[in-house]
Amino acid sequence: MAQRKVQLTLAQVAALVQGRLQGDDGAAGVVIDGVGPIESAGSNEIAALDDKRFLEAAKASGAAALLCPPKLAAELTGKRLIVTPMPQIAQNRVIDELGLWPSPWNETGQHPNAVVDATAILGEGVAIGACAVVGPRARIGAGTRLYPHAVVEADAVVGARGRIHSHAVICACATIGDDCVIGHGAVVGGEGFGFGFGPTGPVRLRHIGRVIVGHRVDVGNHVTIDRARFGETRVADDVKLDSKVHLGHNVSVGARTILAGLTGVAGSSEIGENCLMGGQTGIADHVKVASNSRFGARSGIASSITEPGDYFGFWARPHRQALREMVASERLPEALKTIAKLEERIAALEKARSGAS
Repeated sequence: MAQRKVQLTLAQVAALVQGRLQGDDGAAGVVIDGVGPIESAGSNEIAALDDKRFLEAAKASGAAALLCPPKLAAELTGKRLIVTPMPQIAQNRVIDELGLWPSPWNETGQHPNAVVDATAILGEGVAIGACAVVGPRARIGAGTRLYPHAVVEADAVVGARGRIHSHAVICACATIGDDCVIGHGAVVGGEGFGFGFGPTGPVRLRHIGRVIVGHRVDVGNHVTIDRARFGETRVADDVKLDSKVHLGHNVSVGARTILAGLTGVAGSSEIGENCLMGGQTGIADHVKVASNSRFGARSGIASSITEPGDYFGFWARPHRQALREMVASERLPEALKTIAKLEERIAALEKARSGAS
């Protein structure tokens, strides 16, 4: 049987997101059944505007209405708007209500091909997919879903309402909080990268610590979070790790910090709360980064950042300074030519002066 297409009026959308509807007299009864980007949303779709950079596109948008923050509403006279403080979050609620975000795997119970040790403790409503593995004494909270081929090793702890995607591994040393998402192929608690030098070369050092992940943490696809050598590697509540981020042993990441793809953090470094790291940012070992700091893509952090602010470059410097240096470096070839000409003129003047004397 075909799934019934869900429709909402703009009045229903406004109530759903607790927003204020404004526009023409018939706005309340306008019907939508989809969501789209500002540039291409159709007359049956709603779009979200959250930044003034997209204001011109919003003015030209063919969307049925725009989810819009109060600070930009005055710029869009004549458009149907649902004014709400957080348009992108509101758009999520509309997507869910329209049924546009079905789970890619929504089986229930335990698949016959799953391997679940008899000593594992499973909360109510845990779902376990084909070929998933749950080891001895592992604990999994209520409502958590293990997708096919996911692995939770012996003694690992996973909180409630989590999603552990296919081929992810929660190692024995790991504790995962509630409402976490662990992406495809991610490894939480793999052995840390630490070596001593023996008579025949490098020898891997034993890592006997743990990994502690807080609540509502998103761990992207193929992320690796290494177990501590001693003590704990810690990821605080509401942290978001993009695909292929790597956290070394004994790293600490503060609450609400976001690390974009391919960022690497070497062992024993500490990142504060509310930080943003652009893609491919690299952080050396034993570095501390102050809370509320932001780093542009491909920044390199070799020493501790003690003051919050915007940083950029390799090695990372305050953003304005880094931009000035970039501009200066572009002018360097012409500056060198000018210097060479000035040196020639000075040499000629000195020659003329010495000849006159």
